[in-house]
Amino acid sequence: MIRLLGSRGKSLLGVDLGTGLIKTVAVKGKRLLAQGVNKVPPAGMGDEIEMAAALAEVVEASGFRGRRAVSAIDGERVIIRYLRLPRMTEKELRSGLKYEAERYLPVGTQDMVLDCAILDPEPTGLTGQMLVLLAAAPRELALSYYRIFQGAGLDLVALDIVPAALCRALAVETGEEAIILDLGANSSQVVLVRGGQLLYSRRMNTGVLMPEQGNTPPGFNPLFNLPQEVRRSLEFYRSQVGREFNPSKLYLTGGGSYQEGLRDFLHMELDLPVEISRPYGLGPEFAVAVGLALRESRG
Repeated sequence: MIRLLGSRGKSLLGVDLGTGLIKTVAVKGKRLLAQGVNKVPPAGMGDEIEMAAALAEVVEASGFRGRRAVSAIDGERVIIRYLRLPRMTEKELRSGLKYEAERYLPVGTQDMVLDCAILDPEPTGLTGQMLVLLAAAPRELALSYYRIFQGAGLDLVALDIVPAALCRALAVETGEEAIILDLGANSSQVVLVRGGQLLYSRRMNTGVLMPEQGNTPPGFNPLFNLPQEVRRSLEFYRSQVGREFNPSKLYLTGGGSYQEGLRDFLHMELDLPVEISRPYGLGPEFAVAVGLALRESRG
């Protein structure tokens, strides 16, 4: 069975199958073992054979000789919900997972892969409830990832989610409370983190191409709404948990972080220090892959 949040084990190759680029990273402790990048074939996930060939090519070029890999499942069909539930053990939560999911997923649970995680075991605010992440993806989409990795000669041992990978990649940097803004080619994500732990995320269908990809319009026309989206995410989280969240910094990840002037623009609009994250000395576009590679060493 493929689980969205996976399980613990030995070191892995982190593979980020983006819409524009495939990024791979392998680490051991504080040392970078392998890193690679390749363009996504024109048909993307729609052509599993071409995707498998492109993945095999980048793995070979990176010098990675293992087989175990982890990836992140993403896209409009992947559903992430943050729930407030009565305090319970993880065993109790999982025993009632399907019932809870039926209540919160618009498509129901049939033909969906489900998983959950307790984000904050302490009662939130005055409600005595805990914050729980519920993740769901179409079973066929999960199996498509499996077939692509199998075709590339890799064993896909787990599928993670992008917000969790980002929090893991920046856990050392983010400190007490921070915001991660991940800017991909076709979508972006606002992620709230406390002490390296995921609290809340929100996916937006606004992407930013890397300048070298040649299709980024001048100025930041695609980015004008980003500050407001960040504020909305903060307000929603605070209203849901009944607890203050006061970020000390905003971290940029994803290829869109290279957009000229973006850092200063966000600093002025949000009145927060803004930093382009470079985990393991790599570019911000490798943050998800780094977080995936660290999944079993940092939980």
